[in-house]
Amino acid sequence: MSELVLGPIIGGLSSNSVNLWGRTNSSARLHAWIGQQPDMSDAQLVATSPPLTAETGFAGVAPVQGLAPNTHYHYALTLTNAPPNPNQSPFPKFTTFPAENEQTSFTFAFGSCFLPKGKSSDLIFKTIDERRQRDDLRFILMLGDQIYADARKHNSIGKIATTLSDYRQVYAHVWTSPNLRHLLQNLPAFMILDDHEVDDDWTWKDYDRTQAQIPIWNRVMRALRLRPSQERTLPLERVQNALQVYWEHQGMHAPSMISPLSLDTNGQYALPPGDPGSLAYAFTFGAAAFFVLDTRTMRVKSWRGRSILGKAQWKVLEDWLLAVKDRFPVKFIISSSSLLYDLWVDLARDRWSGFPKERHRFLHFLAANDIGGVYVLAGDLHSTHAVRTDLYGPQGRSLPLWEFCSSPFRQNTNWLSSRTFRPIRSGAVKEQIPAFVLSKENFGQVRVNFEDTAAPSVHFEVYNRRGKLLAAVEG
Repeated sequence: MSELVLGPIIGGLSSNSVNLWGRTNSSARLHAWIGQQPDMSDAQLVATSPPLTAETGFAGVAPVQGLAPNTHYHYALTLTNAPPNPNQSPFPKFTTFPAENEQTSFTFAFGSCFLPKGKSSDLIFKTIDERRQRDDLRFILMLGDQIYADARKHNSIGKIATTLSDYRQVYAHVWTSPNLRHLLQNLPAFMILDDHEVDDDWTWKDYDRTQAQIPIWNRVMRALRLRPSQERTLPLERVQNALQVYWEHQGMHAPSMISPLSLDTNGQYALPPGDPGSLAYAFTFGAAAFFVLDTRTMRVKSWRGRSILGKAQWKVLEDWLLAVKDRFPVKFIISSSSLLYDLWVDLARDRWSGFPKERHRFLHFLAANDIGGVYVLAGDLHSTHAVRTDLYGPQGRSLPLWEFCSSPFRQNTNWLSSRTFRPIRSGAVKEQIPAFVLSKENFGQVRVNFEDTAAPSVHFEVYNRRGKLLAAVEG
């Protein structure tokens, strides 16, 4: 008999819709029930998923439409068309977003990099859930490394993931962490991948995405440890396997991708030469606009050049920035890796510092078009920071640009990051000032305040895994 082994997850939430995600252990359909009573005594069947099949790892989404803005809903995800039992109350709930452009103050959480190493590894998610209830968190952004497919000592399979089955087992291991699973049942989530969903610091060798690579030091270390050949190389098939399982667990319930990757006849990412698609998507919360970058699947490092976004994603990003410039007073750019924080010691050059031309392009575009109210949210660095970067705006006035970084949820911390910061070098930058840098496990919390409609404010707070406030700044 089928049962729900992962989920539910509240994904793709908007003012009038939501994607309720789940993964079962065999063929089934997901039935989404919505009610406004805690015991679901008023439950209505509002959506049913397509059949969950082995081709998608028995993962699927029940897409719910026609919801009212800024409204509380309780929900249940069942595998039959029988209504949920009121005796199982209270049921999880979510609150839809306000109508677009409505100036509603709100708070959300974000972070990245979760590598469970023991029973208490997911404590930070219990703390985030406590903040959810205390501060009315509306959603969480998970900025990458939701799994560590290459961490063979801690990924439950004892080797580096290479097959569809491997990657699915790693997700199952990580996402059955009790506190994480409980949080995602109750707090809407928006996710994007970074490198470890595939392999450590991986990139493409060519712009047509036909050959992938992992760093030479990984290849050498794995060879010295006598790891099998399939763990020392990154053939196209392994990238496709990883991205397929990413789609099943993270992409499937996200908002629609702006320019999606093409699919083959089996519904898997084909990655044909010249495919301009990416995993980037956008969404809004009232008067705040969010663009979630895909900084990984278009990333190229070769002797011919380097790219982090690719031509097509650059166009949709710049078009989006111009479209929201005057319509949304607050704009968030979501990047899995840091854009505005450089290190004197950075051998991997896996952040935007390794792609200086594209970073200059982004900064010059904001400055030339006088696009204010922009905040970058980043992860990956295994430390947290808040950095203000003043750009040269029109007539020489300062155009402030903030980056808030939160990482890791649970991973080794980067003590070098607080000691080796250096200002970025760009003709668009007038001044750069770090407000704080901390090398501790953490999660970030952002509060957007529209009480003063003439000048909305954005506050960034950082908490440790036990809920202690580590630092705060108003951007």
